[in-house]
Amino acid sequence: MAVALSTVLTVLVVIAHPDDEILFGGFIHSLTHQLNASVDLICVTNGEGGFANAGLAESFYDNIKLREETIGRIHLPRIRQQELMGSGRILGIRKFFFYDQLDLEYSRDTNSVLSNQWNKEWVIDRFHHTIKHGNGIRGYDLMIVMLPNVNSHGHHTVSGLLALETISRLQQMKSADIFIPTIIGGSEFALDHPPIYPENQLAKVLTNSTVNEFRFNLRWKLINVPIADYQTILYWMAAEHKSQGGLIAEVFTEFKRVHEQYFYFTINERDNLSSRLLMIQNLFTQLANIHEH
Repeated sequence: MAVALSTVLTVLVVIAHPDDEILFGGFIHSLTHQLNASVDLICVTNGEGGFANAGLAESFYDNIKLREETIGRIHLPRIRQQELMGSGRILGIRKFFFYDQLDLEYSRDTNSVLSNQWNKEWVIDRFHHTIKHGNGIRGYDLMIVMLPNVNSHGHHTVSGLLALETISRLQQMKSADIFIPTIIGGSEFALDHPPIYPENQLAKVLTNSTVNEFRFNLRWKLINVPIADYQTILYWMAAEHKSQGGLIAEVFTEFKRVHEQYFYFTINERDNLSSRLLMIQNLFTQLANIHEH
């Protein structure tokens, strides 16, 4: 089914923790502010595992001892949801869906995430429900997830993999009453070659096309604000996440990059709809035309 960009584009974003949305900040902001897209967001955990970073913000949050694990895990879910909604207001997010899965610890081990922290089938069921009902019968045109990577936080990778598993199951169901969105992955790392995630074939990205990746240039100037570029939006967003004290420094250093990079999953090609890839190509071309001319 072709999606004309003259219609209202509907987008569903999936992140693992509050503050992960910063990885997609430039692209999402341009979707809502330049294309008037309708964007909803799923956050799988509430980020309570970030208590170790919360000491600086204690005075901002009624002097609650957030850095102490037992106290932080009680209060941070509420606080970090509020911070995400503040960041989401900057982006223009319409609706938030919180899945309340456990944020136990940092680990790259995806098996540990699935066996000790998250309920895999429950999360897939919720993805299914949100895809079907989150935007009513209209459904979502586009789903943006965190690109699986062996060097990434296990939560990041698993959130993307479970979204891909959901899409795969919906394709197999062949239900006439569910609109299946086109799914792309955004990379948290600067990549100079197409990503490979051999642990799961659902994460395979398209490489046999003239366009192997799609880039959003963070150096593009904001429309009507010629002195500010999209890095400014990322700084604004990071400032909303006060409980994660070092986040602004990370945006200035570790995450400071010229482009956001997005990749098209081959799973989209199962239904033989060439319009899916064309929609993504047209979308990024339109954004480039808006900002470069």
